[in-house]
Amino acid sequence: MVHGIMAILKPPGMTSHDVVAKVRRWVGQKRVGHTGTLDPGAAGVLVLCLGHATRLIPFMEDYVKAYRAELCFGWSTDTQDAGGRVLEEKRDFLLPLGALHDILYSLKGDNQQVPPMVSALKYKGKRLYELARKGKVVKREPRHIRIYDIKPVKQSNTNTLKHGERLLFDITCSKGTYVRTLCHDIGTLIEIPSHMSFLLRTRVGPWGLEHVSTLEALEDNPTHQVFAMEQGIAHLPGVSVTQEGALMLSQGAQISKRHVQEVMPPEIEAFYAIGGAGIPEGLLRVFDGDNRFIGVGRRLDALGPGWKIQPFRMLPQEAK
Repeated sequence: MVHGIMAILKPPGMTSHDVVAKVRRWVGQKRVGHTGTLDPGAAGVLVLCLGHATRLIPFMEDYVKAYRAELCFGWSTDTQDAGGRVLEEKRDFLLPLGALHDILYSLKGDNQQVPPMVSALKYKGKRLYELARKGKVVKREPRHIRIYDIKPVKQSNTNTLKHGERLLFDITCSKGTYVRTLCHDIGTLIEIPSHMSFLLRTRVGPWGLEHVSTLEALEDNPTHQVFAMEQGIAHLPGVSVTQEGALMLSQGAQISKRHVQEVMPPEIEAFYAIGGAGIPEGLLRVFDGDNRFIGVGRRLDALGPGWKIQPFRMLPQEAK
């Protein structure tokens, strides 16, 4: 069985589940999952965890994400992207480019966003997109999102934008941000119906376009680029423990500082959205005396001097 992480270049027209199904078939194992879905019409980085790495998905779901998106002016759609039915159209307008840029920059920081009906969120056990297909609209509560950066990619040759013209922009944002909803909301702010006409996810935490494999390459050689499991949580500090300590942790017991051989700083910045909401503090990557990754532990500072480490999400022993 393959245990590790893949960064896939998802093509438009496929669901994230379609990609997972293909990889499962190619590597010959069922334990494959993704760290965050990508809309069927969008392309870009999709991070998959294989084998024991699926146990690490909860520590990777809050990664900050980056996108390149295209905003089209003049009409809105029921899906907020180019694949939907036109809801409203406006042809007679001239939009000053400078005013649009000011609105983009004003969106940086914390915001509230109402998720779209065409999404995988659940309402009373049903996916919103399932309800939308039946013509139903239900109330959605706004959610907290954070936009770390947003900026136009290039300047237009004119100072105004007309019907059907587009603006390409880059955005770095928290988990749960719907870029197509952001495009729709920008249209509301400028009083011009608008929609998202293109979306490319360029980064998921530490995984960027420079790390991806195409589906064509994977079909020929499914394991040609599998990253080590611990690279997915390299934002956590690390600790190397004795073989006795490793055995104790794998058996569910706490260990003391005397079992610690070395404490290592995080290898990368956190890449976490909104502080990694819901992820407990004190988590550590744990390695045994032979520098083999054995799972996630938690340092307990509250237990007095010399502190202790308790097992938090240890890998099965056969993963050693």
